[in-house]
Formats: sequence, structure tokens, C-alpha cells
Amino acid sequence: MRTSAETARVSRSSRVRRLLLPLISIVAGLAVWQLVITVFSPNPLAVVGPDQIVRDATTLFRTGTLGPDIGLSLAQLLIGLAIATVAGVVTGLLLGTNRWIGAALGPWVTALYTIPVIAVAPLVIVGLGFGFTSKVAIVAASGFFPLAINTQAGAATVIGGGLRDVTRSFRADSFETLCFLTLPGTTPYILTGLRLAIGRSLIALVAADLFGSTSGLGYLIISGQQNLKTDDVYVGVVTLSVIGIVLTALVAFFERRMNAARTAQTEQA
Repeated sequence: MRTSAETARVSRSSRVRRLLLPLISIVAGLAVWQLVITVFSPNPLAVVGPDQIVRDATTLFRTGTLGPDIGLSLAQLLIGLAIATVAGVVTGLLLGTNRWIGAALGPWVTALYTIPVIAVAPLVIVGLGFGFTSKVAIVAASGFFPLAINTQAGAATVIGGGLRDVTRSFRADSFETLCFLTLPGTTPYILTGLRLAIGRSLIALVAADLFGSTSGLGYLIISGQQNLKTDDVYVGVVTLSVIGIVLTALVAFFERRMNAARTAQTEQA
């Protein structure tokens, strides 16, 4: 068995690898990108280098454009994801723990999941207006389905694994079964669904800004395309990518902490 010192050393090595490798990969990728731009000098209306993106982002910050755009888009994204998480987890638990509900509503969830957000975004905006609420609704709807489908799969796996009979043998009621069996067993599936929901919600955020927006990162990208300001397009895209990376990393961090706590409890037992 490993000693505590060996375990600590392995843990530190794992943390260093987890932090350094992505950073090295990103820096190397940016360096290659800049090198290709310098050597081949492609059409600047199609491709610009990291140095030009940084200069344009700095200019947009100084003029007071980029900061408010990031704040608005981040607020819409986080509120939409919060709504999607609550609604998706509740729906997924109902679908996964009740066979009748799952059989009746499962096809509807699958069918609605396949509808492109770009097709329904105009309808939502017409119904709710061109303001903040409609953008949040579009983001929430996009993030809802990955969470609902993954939660359903997790709940069905937990319930179908035979552990439900064990809780019944201990006379656990439905609420206790949900709190101490279904939710803990489904949490990894929920986090996977949340990672997928982040990507879909970012896409939905840009799609929502196609119609009647005057601010936000999606508007920055679209106005850049319309005005042939390629730098602005890349600034918006890179900023959305950074937001996606940070949010996904936070979910992964929480997942690692949860797994570590679960492992510690198992060892103590």
C-alpha cells in the first residue's frame, strides 16, 4: 500500500499535470497560430493573429465596449444555465424514476432536443420581446435538454441497479431514497449534462443575438461580420471560448472534489 507521503506526492504531481499541460497546450497553439499568420500572411478579412486580437480587445475595453458586452452576455448565460439546471434535473429525475412518465414524455424531450435553436429563436423573441428575458429563455431552453437527458439516464441506471430494493428493505421513504440514493448516484450524469449544456448555451447566446440585439458578445460578432471588422469577430469568439473553458473547468473541479470526498468516505467505511 502507498504511504501518506507517496499519496501526497502523486496527488501533487497530478495537480501539476492537470494545470500545466492545458496551459502549455494553449500557449503552443497560440504560438503556432501566430507563426502561420506571420509566414503565410493570409487575407486579414478571413484570419487574424493572436497579437491583433489582443490589440483589438484592448481597444474595445478602453472605449467601454467589451466590458459591458461581457457582463451582459455572462449574466444571460449564468441565469439561463441556472434555470436549465433546476428544470433539467427535476425533469430528468421524473423521467428516470417513473417508467410511465418516462415512456410518455421521453419522446417529446428527444424530439424537442433535435430542433435547431436558430429555428426557434425568432419565435421566442417575437413572443417575449427583444430584451433580456428572451435571451435568457433561449439559453435556458438550449441547456435544458442535455441536463434532462443525462439526468434521466443516470436516475434510470441507479434505480435499475437494484439498490432501490435495498433502501426499501431499510424502510426508506421516497424522499430519503431520492436524497441518499438517486441524487448522489445521478450527480456524475448531471455534471456531464452541465458540461454539454455550457457549450449549447454559448451557441444559443450567439443565435439569440442575431435578432434585434444592440449589445452582448453575440452582437459584437455579428456586427463585426457585417462591418468587415474581423478583429471584432475573433475577439467575441475567443471571449466566448474563454468563458466556456472557465465554466467547464469549474464543473470539472467540483466533480473531482466530489469524487475525492466519496473516495474518502469509502475508505473510512
